[in-house]
Amino acid sequence: MSRQLNLRVSDQFAERLDRVAKRFGQPMATVIESLGTPALEAAEADAQFEAEAFTAWEEFQLTGRHVTSDAITAMFDSALIRSKAVAASDGR
Repeated sequence: MSRQLNLRVSDQFAERLDRVAKRFGQPMATVIESLGTPALEAAEADAQFEAEAFTAWEEFQLTGRHVTSDAITAMFDSALIRSKAVAASDGR
């Protein structure tokens, strides 16, 4: 299933997108989706990490309970793994 979106972009962006789409022989929508998907995944992972960190900070301020350094290390390791997976899927 697909959905149509109408976006207002600069003329320069539209021209660059058109050139890339023609070079790869793909519709502009396909190019945008292939470039945008990894960026969206990274943004979602960042937002999730930020929400979890904010929640942990609020809980600490309210209760004084804290997370061990091992748990923090595990959280950062998990974020690193997610970011590497996104970068790998982007071909970096």
